[in-house]
Amino acid sequence: MAAQEEGEWNQVKRKRGRLRPVPTPQPDPGADATADSILPNPNPEFSAEDLWRYHKTATNDWQVLEWWERMKAVMELLKQQPDRPTITTAICLGPGPYEPSNGSVTARRTAHMQTAAFCFIVDHLRSWSGRDIRCVVQEPRFTQTDREFCTRLGLEVVDSPDAFAMVDENTLLYGIHMELDIYNQALASLPGLFVGASLDEWEKVVDHDYKAKSPLAAFSTMDATYASYTFPDFDYMFSSTIMYCRRSQN
Repeated sequence: MAAQEEGEWNQVKRKRGRLRPVPTPQPDPGADATADSILPNPNPEFSAEDLWRYHKTATNDWQVLEWWERMKAVMELLKQQPDRPTITTAICLGPGPYEPSNGSVTARRTAHMQTAAFCFIVDHLRSWSGRDIRCVVQEPRFTQTDREFCTRLGLEVVDSPDAFAMVDENTLLYGIHMELDIYNQALASLPGLFVGASLDEWEKVVDHDYKAKSPLAAFSTMDATYASYTFPDFDYMFSSTIMYCRRSQN
């Protein structure tokens, strides 16, 4: 896998040991940054309130799509798992800046939709348990406006790598299209619920011999001992994504 650039997480694309292709967001006409570099906007045009209004409108529009119904079906299957853990902390890794510097509408939409899906899952988990869930987001590329927007959503922003140490058997760990190194830092302790790349997808691009020190050891353990649910894709926003849920005996 490509090394993590300081302060930046890239979407995973299949090239030199990466996962299946994730279309690179194309910049809108007039954007002067390269589409391959999704960076925070150094001169943001939108306020936290603007981001909130966009997020609310986009989420409302998204909820009428077939994907939303498919996601509800997945959550219903998860609810029926008798030995699923009680989630007390939910961590969202690397959703991306909500106002990218290259002006890409696609990148902006993806960041908002992946965050909306995270909140959707948390809302279900909270309603099932009747308990509060601490919601944390870690994204090195956030601007102050992004942080204020997350606060409006009820998400606590932490600096990298603070979220990694929060993972335990009662955690939802949610990270879409992360680099393998980031996943492995977060999976030093296995979570109760994981939403991210599957072992099957990583085996296509990473050598794996099922040894304890394999770079896919955490994925191998979850794949062998957790229940798994197919996570529906939508416009490649969730390609190669699976939901793993710990069983009580693990």
